[in-house]
Amino acid sequence: MTSLHGTSRPALRIAAELNGYGHHPALSIDRRAGRPESRWVDLRRADDDGGLPHDHATIVRIQAADMAQAHRERATLRSEIQAKGGHPDDIAVLVDIAVLIAPEARTARKELMTLDSTLPGPRPSESLEYIGTPIGLASLIADLYVVGVVDGVTLLPMSEPAVLDHVVNESLPWLTLRGVYPPPRGAALARTHLR
Repeated sequence: MTSLHGTSRPALRIAAELNGYGHHPALSIDRRAGRPESRWVDLRRADDDGGLPHDHATIVRIQAADMAQAHRERATLRSEIQAKGGHPDDIAVLVDIAVLIAPEARTARKELMTLDSTLPGPRPSESLEYIGTPIGLASLIADLYVVGVVDGVTLLPMSEPAVLDHVVNESLPWLTLRGVYPPPRGAALARTHLR
């Protein structure tokens, strides 16, 4: 992919960590027997193992409290690779984003409030969060990538499968239409891991 400045840049990567119920603590308290372990799935071109595709880049997954921290961590990791004689593009830095989306932002916020109300205390936040609409999520991902904050994201759907369906059917096509993301091909595999 060519950046706004005309230089080549590795393609945006979008993955999801799927566990069959969701990443909100209220849903993970009562894990049902027989549910699969968490799977990290590339939503564009998943390989036979359901992981990110095999290529020259090493995937580095980070957690960050905000975009500034994510940007600093990416810069540090790229500098460390360069100091060791490698190329900065030898790594792709993906930031975790906990996601709860619905057709209307207020619906997503209401669902989050309902889930949060079942917890004994405040919900811990380990990384970035997005609560809103599928297009709002797509816009955030595009911003993170285009300005070079990170090379991609790992989405942590707070509830499944509805959130993943919105991502696959609305967020990814929006990104593709704007030329930020190649057409998704891993959606069918992602859905299989929910069953």
